[in-house]
Amino acid sequence: MAKLGLTGSTKDYEEDHLISLEIGGNPTDPNNLWPEPWNGPEGAHRKDVIETRLKRLVCNGTITLAQAQSAISTNWEDAYTKYVTNMN
Repeated sequence: MAKLGLTGSTKDYEEDHLISLEIGGNPTDPNNLWPEPWNGPEGAHRKDVIETRLKRLVCNGTITLAQAQSAISTNWEDAYTKYVTNMN
């Protein structure tokens, strides 16, 4: 957390996977792990929504696995807007 300039307690964060396990993210690669805040506009609860949506879109053939992985790893907030907000 200090290396990333994050403040607060570790209980305010979860160790999250940048590319979620649902869409093939590596569970132990340090490059796929990061401390994600639980709350707030960019919190873990919000990211969980896009992770599940991307999994469903891959499974039903709407997007490819590579597209889903790229979308979430490039900018998951943009992916949220594109695949959650704009699809509702």
